[in-house]
Amino acid sequence: MLLTVLVLVASLSVIEDVNYNVAYWLEPEGNVLGSVGCYYAAGTDPVGDPEEIRLALNRPGVAAALDVCWDRFEHRLPLWLAWLELALLMTSVVVLYWVLPRWKGRRAKVVPLDGQTDPTGEVRRLVDELVAVAGLTRSPQVVIDPAAQTPSAVVFGRWGRYTVCLHGGLLARRSADPAGFRGVVLHELAHIHNRDVDITYGTVALWRVFLAVLLPANVLMTVAFLRRDLLQNPTGIYAATNVPSSVYQLLQTGFLIVLVYLARADVLRTREFYADADAAKWGADPRVWRQGAPASAGAGRGRHMLISFAGLWRMHPAWGQREQALADPVRLFGVQRLPLFLTGAAAFMVADGASGSATLGQGDVPLWAQWACAMLGAGLAAVVVGTIQWRAAVHAVLANQRGPSGIRAGLWFGAGLVTGGMGPSRTAGQWLPERPQFMFLLLLIGVVISWWTAQHAELWARTWQGGTLGPVMLLGLSATWLVFGLWFSWWQSEGYEWAQGRPIIDSEGVLQLYATYYPGLAEAGSDGLSTVVSVQWTLSRLGTDQFVFSSQRFVMWVAGALWLLPLLTCAWHLTSKAPRWARADHVRAGPGLPVRRIVRCAIGGGLLALCTLTMAKALLHDAVRPGSGWLAATLLYDSFGVLVAVTAAMVVAAWVAGNGDRTYRLLTGLVTAGLTALLGLAWSFLLTSVDGCLGRFNVVFDTCGWRPYEGWTHTASTGLDVLGPGVFTVAAALLLIPAIPRRTAPTADVQHTVSLRRRFLVAGVWATTLVFISTSGLPLGHVSSATPDGMAPSRAHLPPASSPQMRSLRVLAWLRYGGQQHLNGIAEHENAFTTAANQSFSYDDTAARVRPVCRAVERGVANARAYFPLPDAEGHRHWKDFLDQSEHAATTCWKAIDTENVQMYREAVEQMQQTYFSHRKVINWTKKNVD
Repeated sequence: MLLTVLVLVASLSVIEDVNYNVAYWLEPEGNVLGSVGCYYAAGTDPVGDPEEIRLALNRPGVAAALDVCWDRFEHRLPLWLAWLELALLMTSVVVLYWVLPRWKGRRAKVVPLDGQTDPTGEVRRLVDELVAVAGLTRSPQVVIDPAAQTPSAVVFGRWGRYTVCLHGGLLARRSADPAGFRGVVLHELAHIHNRDVDITYGTVALWRVFLAVLLPANVLMTVAFLRRDLLQNPTGIYAATNVPSSVYQLLQTGFLIVLVYLARADVLRTREFYADADAAKWGADPRVWRQGAPASAGAGRGRHMLISFAGLWRMHPAWGQREQALADPVRLFGVQRLPLFLTGAAAFMVADGASGSATLGQGDVPLWAQWACAMLGAGLAAVVVGTIQWRAAVHAVLANQRGPSGIRAGLWFGAGLVTGGMGPSRTAGQWLPERPQFMFLLLLIGVVISWWTAQHAELWARTWQGGTLGPVMLLGLSATWLVFGLWFSWWQSEGYEWAQGRPIIDSEGVLQLYATYYPGLAEAGSDGLSTVVSVQWTLSRLGTDQFVFSSQRFVMWVAGALWLLPLLTCAWHLTSKAPRWARADHVRAGPGLPVRRIVRCAIGGGLLALCTLTMAKALLHDAVRPGSGWLAATLLYDSFGVLVAVTAAMVVAAWVAGNGDRTYRLLTGLVTAGLTALLGLAWSFLLTSVDGCLGRFNVVFDTCGWRPYEGWTHTASTGLDVLGPGVFTVAAALLLIPAIPRRTAPTADVQHTVSLRRRFLVAGVWATTLVFISTSGLPLGHVSSATPDGMAPSRAHLPPASSPQMRSLRVLAWLRYGGQQHLNGIAEHENAFTTAANQSFSYDDTAARVRPVCRAVERGVANARAYFPLPDAEGHRHWKDFLDQSEHAATTCWKAIDTENVQMYREAVEQMQQTYFSHRKVINWTKKNVD
C-alpha cells in the first residue's frame, strides 16, 4: 500500500511541477516573476538573509497582504486542464494494467492447455485438484510456455482473469518429480489466493507510466533550468538558490527511483515467502525448495555483507533463503531493517508530495490541507511500522520467545526519517540544513515510537484474553498514528524551520507579549524571567502544528495514551493458560506490568515531588521583589518551579521502576511517570490552596485561608505541560539514560486473580486523568502571537535594501503588484468627487452624487491599507500622508452631508483638493526611485 501511494503521490507531484512551469512560460511578460514578485513588493529579498525576511514579513498586515498577492499572481493553468491531466494519468494506468497480462502472454508465445497439449487430460485434472486444495472459487486459465526449459511456472493476469503459465521444463519433469510439480503449482496458486497479483500489476502499471511519461518531463525541465542558471547567469542572485534546488531535485528523482525499486523488490521477495508458506501448508513437499547450494559457513563478514547487499536488489529470494523461511518463519514475522528504513524515508516523500500536488498547480495549498497531508504520511508510516511490530510480537508470543525491543527497529526507522527529512525537496536554496544537529530529533522520535509500539504490542498480545487480537491491534495502531502524527506534523511546521536556522524563541518579544496580558511584567523583567516565559512559550507550542491545530489539550490526550493504554491491561485477570486468541495449548501466558513496583515507585516519586516543590517555594519566597509586575512574575516563577519539580520526579521514578522490568521498561516507566505526575499535581494543588499558611513556604498570600479556586487554576495551567510534554520528556529520558543491569532476574508477575483494589486503582487513575485533561485550561491566560518564535509586532521592521537596484526593484514590484492600481483608483475617485461637486446645486444633488463618491474614496483607502506598505521609509511616509488625507477628507465629506453641515462640507472640499498635492508627491517619488 505504501509503495502504491508513494508512486501515485510522486506522479501527482510531477504533474504539479509541470503545470507550474508551463503556466510560467505562458504568463505575459508583465508577470514574469509571478508570485515571487510579491516578496519584493512586501519589501523582502526572497534569496536574501532569512532573518531580514522574517523581520519584514512579521510587520502588521504584511502576511495577510502576501497571501492575497499570492492568490492573485500565482502561475497556474485552468482547473479543467489539471483535472484532464489527472484523468489521463488514471486512464493510462488502467489501460496498461489491462494490457500487461495479454502482452506478457503474447511475448512468451504461450499456448493453451487443451486437448492438443494435454491429450490425456491428466495435467488439467491435477491442476483442478490443486485449485480445490488452494480454496479458489474460480479456476484460472492454464497455458504452457514450451520455450521455457526451467522447472518453474508464473502467474499473471488482472482482477477476475488470472493465468497460470507452466514452463515446458516443469511439464517435462512432472512424471519424474510429481512432488515438485505439485509444489510449484501450489506456489503460483497461492499468489492468486493472497490477491497479490492485482496489487503487483497495478503498481507496475503506475510505475511504468511514471517512468515513461512523467519522469522524463520532470528531468528535462530540471536540466533546462539548471543549464540556464549555470550557463546564462552563473553569478546572478538566483543562481546560488536555484542551482542547489535543481541539483537536489535531480537527486530526489534518483532517490525516488532507488527507493521504489528497493521497496518493490522487498515486496516481491516477501510475497514469495508467503506463497511458499501457503503451499507448504496445503501439502507441498518441503524438498521442492532444496534446489540451491547452501551458504558457505566459512564466508567472511565482508563477503556476507556483499551478498546481503546484493540480495536487496533481487526480485526473488535465493533458494536457501526460501528453505530457511519455511523452517523458521522469522523472515515472515521478524522485524526486517529495509522496510523500516524505506518507510521512514517514504513518509516525508508522501507528505511533501501530497502537499505539493494537492492543488495540481492551482495555487497555494491551504494550511489544513498541509496538515492533512502530514497526517497521511504519518498514518501510512504508522500502519507499516506498527503492523511489523505487532506481527513480530504475536509471533514471539506464539513461539514462547521474548519479543523484539523495538529500539533497533526504531534506529532504522529514524534513519529513514532523517534521510527523508534532509531530502532534496526540503532543503531548497541550500545544500544542507543550517542546523543539521536538529535532525537528531527525527531519530529520537523514530526510536521512541518504535520502542513504545513494540512493547505495547507484546504486552497486549500476552495479556489479552479475547478471542481475536483485531480490536486491540487497531487500538494500538491508532495510538501509534496519533503519537507519530503529532510529532511529524509538528516537525513539518516547526521542527524543520528550527533545522533551517529560524530562531526557536525571541525571548524579548515573548516577554513583551506576556507583558501585554500582565501589566507591569516588563518592569519586573530579568534574565531569569525571560528564561521562564521562553520555556513556557516553547512548551506551549511543542508537539503542535500551530498553523492548523494548536491545542495543548490535544497533546495531553496523545501523551496520555502512552501510559493509560498499558495501564488498562492491569484491570483484568492474568492466568497461566494460553490466551483464547492463540488457539494453542503450548502458548504460555506472559507477565503483565509489575503493578506493585509501579505503585511503590509512584508513591516514592510523589514524595520526591513534594520535597522538590517545597524547596522551590522556599527559594521563591523572597526571590521576587515587591513592585510593579510582582504578582505576575511570582506566578510565572511558581509555575515554572512546579513544572521542573514534578517532571524531575517523574523522570527519577520512571527510571527506578523501569530498571526492575526488562521486558516492559518503557511502559513501566511511563505508567509510573503518569501516576507520579498526578500525585505531584495533587501536592501542587494542596500547597497552592493553603498558601499563606505555610510560613517560609508562602509564595503569594500573607494570610492563612483555604483557596481551592486559586489552587485549581494554578494546577490546571501547569498540568498542561506536566501531562503533555512532560510525559514525552520521560520517554526520551528512559531511552537516553541507560538502565542498571540486574544481577537477578525479576520474578514473573503472572497472577491468577486481580484484586478489587487493583481495578479500582485503574478506574480511578483513568477517571482522574480524563477529567483533568477535559477541564484544564490554558496557563494563566492565552498568550498568542502571529509569529512562531513569539516576536512582538513592534520589533518587526523593514530592513534597508541591500543595494540601489534592490530598492528600485522593491518599489517597482510594489507598483506593479497593486500599488499603482490603488494609487490611481483613489485619484480617480477624488477627480470624480470634484466633478460631482461642481455639478451639484442642491442638497439632494449633493447627497445623490457626491456622497457615494466619498464612500468610494473611503473604501479605496481601506483597500490600499490592506495592501503592502510602500517598501521604503521615505516613500511610505508620502504614501501614508496621501492615505490619511484622503480618508479624512472622505469621512468629513459624508458626515457633512449626513448632518447637512455646510461649513463641514466646504472643509471636506478643501481637504479633497489638498490630496492632489500629496498624490503628486507619491508619483514623483516613485518615478525618481524607479528610474
